Amino acid sequence: MHRALRLLRRAVDALRRAPFVTAVVVGTIFAAVLVTGLAAGALQGGARLVSTWAAGVPVSVYLAPGADLEAARRAAEALAPGFRVEAVTPEEALRRLRASLGDDGGALEGLGNGALPASLEVRAPGLTVERARALAAALRRVPGAAEVDDAAEWLARLETLLRRARAAGTVLLLVLAAAVAVLVSSTLRLAIYARRDEIEIMKLVGATDAYVAAPFLLEGVILGLGGALLAVAVLAAAAGVLLPRLAAALPLAGSLSRADLLPGSLLAALVGGGSALGGVASALSLRRFLRRAGP
Repeated sequence: MHRALRLLRRAVDALRRAPFVTAVVVGTIFAAVLVTGLAAGALQGGARLVSTWAAGVPVSVYLAPGADLEAARRAAEALAPGFRVEAVTPEEALRRLRASLGDDGGALEGLGNGALPASLEVRAPGLTVERARALAAALRRVPGAAEVDDAAEWLARLETLLRRARAAGTVLLLVLAAAVAVLVSSTLRLAIYARRDEIEIMKLVGATDAYVAAPFLLEGVILGLGGALLAVAVLAAAAGVLLPRLAAALPLAGSLSRADLLPGSLLAALVGGGSALGGVASALSLRRFLRRAGP
């Protein structure tokens, strides 16, 4: 414990003596973690919005003319237990259509109440493409069912878009991490070079590579942790500011919370990743120098 505190004190003192290197490394890791967090938060929010939208989109069963709406509703409840089934009369369907058209709803005034078919709307939370298609297949057995709209095509497109976005984000994250590691490693190498006399003396008196490297590795981890914590704080503040504006512009986003965009697991991963990035960059720069400074 005492040794760990001594190493920590040496690392902090070294960082204090090199404010330029400290600022550059913290700023670089801050930018990398911030960009990563923004991309991950956008994907998290997109997935949440898709889930919310899917929960509100019903599987619609349109009945043939003359079909018994109440009998069809009971059959749908039996075929889809646990799902919410709503019977929509032709009059109600026409009223909803007029309301959705707003000021243009007057164009429907000449239509009779039987212009639209009676239908059933079946809703389920967290509806996926597979569940929507399975539900639609079951509901096709409803007496009098003429057509079933399962919205699976829209769900499939959205899920495909999210999968591609995640794949592209992963590739960009790996490229960004490699670029940042090289940049930070080059910056840290300057600080290590400035302390080459200290390293050479320690090697001459018999210090092992592990003993020499420990404070430098700790410095890298501290710098990475500092940049990551600063980025996480900015992300949390930005989410608090942007969420109300997003909800005002997009009503569907009103259900989003800060935890939906930035769950604890993501924040922990960002902090851990930033710390690891600093440690890896320090190890890369130090490894090359120790080879040259070896006995």
